[in-house]
Amino acid sequence: MSASNETEPTEEIGRRRWYRAVLALGRRATVALLVVAGCRGPGRGDPEGAGALLEHMIAGRIGRAGLAYDIVYRLYVPPDYDASRRYPLLVYLHGSGALGDDNRRQIGPELAGLHRRLQANEPVFVLAPQCPAVDKWVTGARTAPFLNFSQNERPEADALKLVLLLLDELGQKYALDGDRVYVTGHSSGAAGTWDIVSRRALDRFAAAVPVTGVGDPSRAPAIAKLPIWVFHGAKDEISPVKNARDMVAALRAQGSAVRYTEYADVGHETLSRAYAERELVPWLLAQRREPASR
Repeated sequence: MSASNETEPTEEIGRRRWYRAVLALGRRATVALLVVAGCRGPGRGDPEGAGALLEHMIAGRIGRAGLAYDIVYRLYVPPDYDASRRYPLLVYLHGSGALGDDNRRQIGPELAGLHRRLQANEPVFVLAPQCPAVDKWVTGARTAPFLNFSQNERPEADALKLVLLLLDELGQKYALDGDRVYVTGHSSGAAGTWDIVSRRALDRFAAAVPVTGVGDPSRAPAIAKLPIWVFHGAKDEISPVKNARDMVAALRAQGSAVRYTEYADVGHETLSRAYAERELVPWLLAQRREPASR
């Protein structure tokens, strides 16, 4: 047997070992990428995020003749739903970055985090409607910086009308506690929160949590008895902090017990910090609509 014939198997073995090492490295890299993608993306690889919440929410749509458009929504129904008991309901109004009709964009990590904290206390329905891109929760919105406004100059948005109609429908379908309906929102959704409670506070909601939004201080008398916790960032250039300060001052002048948290080091992105406040969920779930408003 020649020298070349003797060395060829050794070289072949070396090549095979090299290929196996490369393939193994590639498999490990692929697995690592899949793990990272799973943690960041929706679905089962995202057990505590927006994707996981989406998987457990019912998708729906509501419209009415005479209104300019329909809206889509997501609804979380507690998995052990029991029609013999009554459940609280949280309405979440998204910011302008989630406008559309894909029925997904309104479910973000901040809402997912708040949802987890709610369910850790008790089973809670969570409703997340989506406002279409042709409108906002409050009509007539201009460009930033957004400032407080007169509600009399802005008709109620069809999107909020549909949210109220949807609450009626859900109240007929599920065993909801009408004395424990809460509303919250961020930015454009906070403006919607101020707007919807200013028009409907006493006959609809038990509490409101507007996070970095604009409202109408002249409407303070209508919501002075409503439990409200306001959040805003002092460095906000999109919705200046004066908006919240003026709303809070107007409410307190009416004897309101409104709570106000201002973050000195935060701009417009206040939502995750506000929803992570330890006292928020216990405070919210403790609120009940006053008997006179039933």
